[in-house]
Order: sequence, then C-alpha cells, then structure tokens
Amino acid sequence: MEVIIRRDVLTNNLQRMQYMLEKTSVLQHSQNILMQVEADQAQITAYDVDCSARATFPVSTGRNGTVCINGKKFFEIVRSLGDEQVTVRQDEERNLVTIRGSKSSFNILCAEPEDFPEVNFTSPEDHFFIQADMLKQLIDRTVFSIAKVPDPRYNLEGVFIEVTPAGTETAAVTASAVAHGAENDGGGVTHLVTFVATDGHRVSIARTDKIGGRINLGERRIFSRKSLMEIKNIFSDSETLKISFSASDVHVRGETFVLLLRMLKGNFPDYRKMIPQHFSHEIVMERESLLQILRRMNVLAYDKYKGITMDFADRRVTVSIDNPEMGSAREDMEVDYTAEPFTVAFNIRYLLDFMQVVGGERIVMKVTGGMQPCMLSEEGSENFINGIMPMKG
Repeated sequence: MEVIIRRDVLTNNLQRMQYMLEKTSVLQHSQNILMQVEADQAQITAYDVDCSARATFPVSTGRNGTVCINGKKFFEIVRSLGDEQVTVRQDEERNLVTIRGSKSSFNILCAEPEDFPEVNFTSPEDHFFIQADMLKQLIDRTVFSIAKVPDPRYNLEGVFIEVTPAGTETAAVTASAVAHGAENDGGGVTHLVTFVATDGHRVSIARTDKIGGRINLGERRIFSRKSLMEIKNIFSDSETLKISFSASDVHVRGETFVLLLRMLKGNFPDYRKMIPQHFSHEIVMERESLLQILRRMNVLAYDKYKGITMDFADRRVTVSIDNPEMGSAREDMEVDYTAEPFTVAFNIRYLLDFMQVVGGERIVMKVTGGMQPCMLSEEGSENFINGIMPMKG
C-alpha cells in the first residue's frame, strides 16, 4: 500500500479517535487503528469493547492495501509534520509502515491486519435524525447527574434515552411544552427524544422534538458516559446525525464518521416518580444574577461544607453559606416572590451544574416543602428540568 493524503485531513480524523485508544486496556489492538485504502478513498477504524469508530475520507493512491498500526504514534507523527501532504507506505517484507513528508521520514512497526477485530458498522433500518448541536445540548444538560457510585438496584452510571410520540408524558411535563415544528416520520406524528440522568440526589431531564426519520417507538437504552463524550468529541455541531439501535448497540452516523456504541445493561428507575405533582412555592429569578452569586459563594464551599441556604421573603432572597473552617458569606437578590417567607438549603454544586447549562434570562424554582425534590427549569420552557433534593437545615 502507498497513499498520499492531505495532512490536515488525516490529522483531523486521527485526532477525533484518540480518546478511545486505551493505553491500559488488556484487549489486543485497543491501541491500534486499521487503515484500509481502496481506489481514491481511505477508512480508518478504532476498536474498543464499548465504543468503535470508522472515518472515511478521500486520498490520492497508487496502490491499495490495509495496515494496522499504533493509533497514538501515527497521530503524533502526522501532526508533527509541516507538509501539506503526507505519504503512507507499507513495506510488507519488513512489516513496517513508512510515514513521510518532504524532509522527514518515520518507520513504525505494524501488526497483522487479520488480527484486528471485525466490526459491523452497517446501521439498522429504523432510525431518527437529529442535529449534532442539539444532541450535544441534551448530553450537556444531563451528563453531570450521572451517578459516580454504583447502585445495586439500578444502573445509574449512564444517561437513559427514550423515544416516544409527542403527547405522552415522559417527563412529568406536557407535550405542549415542546412546540417547535419538528420533522416527523412521514405519518404526521411528532416524536420526542428524552435524556435522563440521576444519582439519587438529583435528576436531570432534557428533551426535544426536533427529530425526524423512521423511528422504532419505545426505544429505551442507557448510554455510558464514555459513549456520550465520544459523540461530543467526534461530531461537529453542524452535522445531521442518523441514530439507530440494534439489540445491544447504538449506531451514530455523521457525514464522514460512524460510531458504534455499546449500551449499558441493567434497569433504569422510573424517573417520572421523582417529579412532584404539586408545589407550595414557585419563584422566578434572574439566571445570570443568581449564577454570579453562587460562584462567589462557592469560594467558601469544599468537601463536607457544600451547603448554601436560600431564605425567601417579600421580593427578596438571601443566599448564604457558613463554613466553620473558613468563614461565611451572604448576599441579597431581588426575586419575583410575595408569599409567606420560607427557607430551603441545597448542595451548591448541584445548583451550579444546572445554572451553567440552562438557557434563558430567567429560571423558575418550584418548591414542595420538606424533603421533596425542588424542580428548576427555564422560564417558559420545560424542555430541560432539574430536580434537586434539598439538604437538611
């Protein structure tokens, strides 16, 4: 095999595969990539038990072939070259791959391509389409609530995804809260994609109806954190992604990349039961003002002193923190609230995680009282809601 490739194209494709090339994995070829050249096209494939990827891009070639080489070293060499084009040549007799620029030449030992695992990237017929920037938004609004400690009853170490027809209540909010004129499957039915994550102390629910395609209704799967990060790293915001499900995998196909992601096994709790149906207080607050207050308070929060108190009174909330080992702070802010005074306490980290990804100028906080979850959302939209358990005062 001998092929000439634009260096920026090769670098870009190799860079997006680096995260899945495990340094410590005991799997054979987990650090290697398979490069296949045929006619004027090349494919590079990276393999991992939980996440595999294939990229396709144009090349200039004189001889077709297949090589298997260390993906990280290949990337580092190509990136270091200052040429517009790179030549990659296979020496079968010496089991070497030569990577050459105009002045530099590197020889890398290669592995047997026949030993590289076979990966089937053929996507199932049922699928839906979603813009990459929208999918990344769903990820950003839920991934922070993934549990860090395993739960023997449920698998909370990922994000639960559900595809349903609009009009069904999948997140204890009505379908009328989602009205964007989305595409549908041709049958006049608009569908919702809902992402959910919980660690038992909080729950994050993000949803959109901005999808289209032929959808297998009732899909319910759990994405691993690594799978979600791969989606964010590999696809550009402007791409339209085609997503389809097989028995244990999900296929995510973009313009030049396809990801094959292994779904997590286990059950996910019924997140609808985490959402209270009635609330005693509802407060509207300026998002940016509250976010800046929380960031200032967070200076005094660490380890076991993470609690902040919010005292609501007539058109005012007083946010305070008391850390016996470092000091205390308090700050007032005007809010749209005129009912009876009340106090609620939260883990400041949970509030910050929500505040840093929610959009809009104002947020709504709904409080039930006692130790029931408090619900937070953007004013005028319930496409993204966050439930947080209050702390004991």
